[in-house]
Amino acid sequence: MAKLKKMVSAVGSIKDLNSARAEFDDASRILPDEAIYPPDEIRPGSTDARTLLLRITHPGQAQETTSQGDTFTIIHIPATNDFAAVMTLNPSAQIESGLTFASIADEGGLQVVVAMVEDILGARIDHVAELESAALGQVITELGGLPVYSRAAFSAGGSDFIEGTNHLTADTAGIFTTADPIDDAGQTRTRNQRAALRALIQALKTGGLAKDPNKGATVLGHFASGIHHDAGLTTLELGKIANSLRQLESEDIAVVTIPTTSRRADDGTVIIDFDAEAMPAFKDALTGQDLPDFFRYLVSLGY
Repeated sequence: MAKLKKMVSAVGSIKDLNSARAEFDDASRILPDEAIYPPDEIRPGSTDARTLLLRITHPGQAQETTSQGDTFTIIHIPATNDFAAVMTLNPSAQIESGLTFASIADEGGLQVVVAMVEDILGARIDHVAELESAALGQVITELGGLPVYSRAAFSAGGSDFIEGTNHLTADTAGIFTTADPIDDAGQTRTRNQRAALRALIQALKTGGLAKDPNKGATVLGHFASGIHHDAGLTTLELGKIANSLRQLESEDIAVVTIPTTSRRADDGTVIIDFDAEAMPAFKDALTGQDLPDFFRYLVSLGY
């Protein structure tokens, strides 16, 4: 009887997994390449690395700009597969002529977002995905919540967060990562997003998804329910990226904010610029041999 129950459970898991795969790979989830990628002649060259741009959106939440509270994350796994760099980007950072990343993104759409990110990184984006925060919230619930560290105590959206470790749920994760509690042009918000991503990756790595097919299928189904992605990001390709991350030790996954500096204008407005001194080395590390050492150094500096 025990073997029969186990077999029935396994069959159910396979059906659930196939259903989640079908939803993820469904044509309605595909973003056409012409709407995502800039002209090839202005893009960095292709390599054997895998680089994914993930944008977590919050439909229905009012922000200064549509992109302002979104999480922009880049996951970069080099061809050697021995390290991973996960980077968050502050949408308030200035790009040109006083215009911020967020304002240009709102005006130009996803193709312009990819072009800006590739210019910032000096590396080619291989895959693009947009994930709704409600779907991510379901994933967080399935994982039992996320222990996330906050550098400062603050209140937002009817929730209180302490200085120290907070246990984020589906209801509070979105608040924690979109709130702008300090007048620093989104620097604190971006650090909170980084902290949440670090906890999410750790939870996915240690959540037993590979050993528990039911749980793995459920998590994939939640992701699939709120995602749109490029045609190349199939469940097979996603599985390769996830497997690379799963096999790495935690110290071989660096989750950082892209280096910026801040200054205050005469009228008191905080202005964010990409760090002119750090960015050349940042780009060199992404395309060269010093990726682990440089990104571990960024982690040690608190980026």
